[in-house]
Amino acid sequence: MLLTLVVLGALTAPTNDAELSRLVWERSVDLQGARARIAQARADAARAHLLPNPGLDVGYNTIPIGVHNPANEPFFSIPNLQVGVSELVELGKRGPRQDATAQIARAVGFDTIEQLRQRFFDVKELYADIATSQARIASFTQLVEGATRLRQLEEARAAHGETSSLDVDRAQVEEDKLRSSLAEENERLRAGLRNCTLALGDACEPFGDAAAATSFLEVLARTSEVGRFEARPDLRALSAQADAARAAGVLAERRAIPDLTVRFGYVKDWFVTSGNQPNSLFVGVSLPLPVFDHGQHDAQAAAVLAQTSERSRVLLLESSRQSLTGIGVELTAFDERRNRLRGSTIPLAKRIVERLEEAVTRGGATLQDLILARRTLEELFIDALDLELATYKLSITRARLSGVVPPLPPELNLEPAP
Repeated sequence: MLLTLVVLGALTAPTNDAELSRLVWERSVDLQGARARIAQARADAARAHLLPNPGLDVGYNTIPIGVHNPANEPFFSIPNLQVGVSELVELGKRGPRQDATAQIARAVGFDTIEQLRQRFFDVKELYADIATSQARIASFTQLVEGATRLRQLEEARAAHGETSSLDVDRAQVEEDKLRSSLAEENERLRAGLRNCTLALGDACEPFGDAAAATSFLEVLARTSEVGRFEARPDLRALSAQADAARAAGVLAERRAIPDLTVRFGYVKDWFVTSGNQPNSLFVGVSLPLPVFDHGQHDAQAAAVLAQTSERSRVLLLESSRQSLTGIGVELTAFDERRNRLRGSTIPLAKRIVERLEEAVTRGGATLQDLILARRTLEELFIDALDLELATYKLSITRARLSGVVPPLPPELNLEPAP
């Protein structure tokens, strides 16, 4: 969908979904912290593939204190120097830890994509609000101009005694009312621009003119983008969380298997008088005894987390499917109303106002009839614009629920390369 005609400060206007997605990813304040979370999760996943760091042990042992044995043995010939390396050998834990951290990284990535997706649709709705305000301003401006001409006509007629001052007052009140509505709509446009600025971190400007805004709305109203449930990032994040919890449960259960710490080293001994070897090696193994804590409680917590994640996914999927059914019915009704308004009702109301204006000018109709006809036309214009906006926002809701995903920046590509 094209998103031209909006300029964001010094930034180039987004011309398509890919550019808008990139803009939201780079400028949305809410998404800046997500970069750090993704980096940390990926670092944890990469670290799980590394071996534990070995340990270096250096000892200077049997340092004599007091009288030497034998008494004539010099000090420097009694101690020995020991240098060793120890390495932890995990049994049955590396695989589950790698699976758990990888799934956690995927869950964080899908959560971030969901954040980007929601902000992306939020910005689209902000654009629609701005366009609607501009289109309504254009309609109110035309009505104000017509009311001003009518008020001036009534003043001229009253000056020649052709009408009463009451009609002049009525025309003035109608003009003031429309000017008030126009000012209110201008304030609504400024509020929309402020919200856009907050969302994208730079000053937003309105569309070039009312025709561009109206064209933008018409394109949006025809939006029928529908995604696939299996592509929804929040559902995929819940699946990844469940997989991570199951892998964490396996890791917790395997804490019952003691890990080995293998030690290997060299001893240099100068106390050969006692029969010690001047050069020797040593090899040793140590292991913990998982008697009390062997991961049983962590395994239970992981099982509960996996169940709740799966349950949340099922409930979210069911509620989304039910909502989509109702949205389809609503969109059909909106289309029928919009076609009726644009196709017949508004053109008929315009013709009535035009005929009444001519009749009032000739004195063949009352001012009150014209005012009522203009108010009706005004309400129909606003109804049509509001209906188009409601149709688009309902289409956005359908896109959110069905799993439409905008083009993603390279940093969020979670699928393996072919």
